[in-house]
Amino acid sequence: MPENTVLPIDENTRRYYLDVMGIQCWESIGSTEKSADGAEVAEAIEDDTDSFTALDDTIQQCGQCSLHESRKQAITGRGSLSAELMFILIGPDEADDKAAMICSGDADKLLTKMLAAINVPVNDVYITSLLKCTVSATHTVSTTELHHCKHHLKQQIRLIKPKLLVILGETAARCMLQESLPLDDLRSAANVDVGQKQFEAVPLVISYSPQELMQQPDSKRKAWSDLQQIQKIIQV
Repeated sequence: MPENTVLPIDENTRRYYLDVMGIQCWESIGSTEKSADGAEVAEAIEDDTDSFTALDDTIQQCGQCSLHESRKQAITGRGSLSAELMFILIGPDEADDKAAMICSGDADKLLTKMLAAINVPVNDVYITSLLKCTVSATHTVSTTELHHCKHHLKQQIRLIKPKLLVILGETAARCMLQESLPLDDLRSAANVDVGQKQFEAVPLVISYSPQELMQQPDSKRKAWSDLQQIQKIIQV
């Protein structure tokens, strides 16, 4: 069984995950099952895999800005190529560069538990980043980096065709929306009326990155509210 496979969980296990997130009180939201024609999905994934292989090769060979000089490899993303949810971080950190995986280590564990709390297996979403090369937490994204990496991200979105984009973290949200507001203001503007703000014609929600939540535990309740909203949207 794959390491990150999430099996159906009972009520006690879900409460445990919420306790880990720092959420003491919550309301259960009913879930609905998603159905699809297996043959059509398999065919679409096979076609997209070919396109993703070509895109990954392009990203791995990219040298359009100085970030490629200090990386071990570019990190394209991970997850389902037929995902309804696409999570977008600002970029891989040093731990991700060593693991060759976006959102690795403790960040991966936290995100997996958060998704499990709304009955979404982490392997059913797609996790990527705006920048594909390693950046530090204090890195200031340049116009050149933004231009070239945004092009790669747009291609990923066109291939996956997600139902919803979830932008994680203040820096990622500012760069994606080209706005300099604090994270909570960006969240309010995007999350109150989902669909009002879009990227590549896909509605988006803005929330905290796992790294921010580990540094700011008090924000976990706000993140849980965002997750509840995401759950409602994907059930429609």
